[in-house]
Amino acid sequence: MLNEEHVTKSFADLNNRTGPGAANRTLEILKNMLGKAEVWGYRLENTNPCRSVRPNKRRQCERFLSAEELARFGEVLPDLRASDNLTIRSGCAVITLLLQTGCHYREILTLQWRDVKRNRLLLRDSKTGPRTVWLGSAAQEVIDNLQRHPKISGLFWNYQYRRPISSIQHLWPTILQRADLGKLRIHDLRHTFASHAAMSKETLPMIGRLLGHANHQSTALYAHLDDEHVLDATQQIWNAVQHLLA
Repeated sequence: MLNEEHVTKSFADLNNRTGPGAANRTLEILKNMLGKAEVWGYRLENTNPCRSVRPNKRRQCERFLSAEELARFGEVLPDLRASDNLTIRSGCAVITLLLQTGCHYREILTLQWRDVKRNRLLLRDSKTGPRTVWLGSAAQEVIDNLQRHPKISGLFWNYQYRRPISSIQHLWPTILQRADLGKLRIHDLRHTFASHAAMSKETLPMIGRLLGHANHQSTALYAHLDDEHVLDATQQIWNAVQHLLA
């Protein structure tokens, strides 16, 4: 029977081969599976060996694009979208939609035309299960301007090789360099979407719904505030307190 020693060794091996994040996710899945095994009577109660294995500390990422950085980002994208290289245009459309929807990278990259329903996307296989992503007018325009290929069901395809785009990693460094953004992951566009939603006074439940989160704790890790907004909130609170004291 699977015991604590097996899980500990496997967890250590995963840390070495895949990294702390992937190891944590695997441990959580295994913990849930063995928990179900106890409920269904396949294991004795309170024998889940994963409970005694401590997961890796989560590294909270606070990287998101400031208003100034977004302006530079916005200056670079139109130039690339006007490129004679249609594959670059397609890749820029992926990046634009990531920023406009807050979706995961693979959710946008693997979109099929059957997933597009006018002003919404029907994601069949998101990280939290099937969900609907609502599209603003700018995001709809991006999709409307995409060229379809009669034999390719995906939205984004390589115009030279006539096949779906599998990655935009070749395009990303060019954008970062031209916009002078330093180190930035594609996933940080999701943080940017959430953070600017928070700075626009959207609530965590609403932001969580937009991101497809199952709980508000996950949303809190994404929605960061820049110093200016924190200072503004502090001033507003003090003004209210001062009014009461007067």
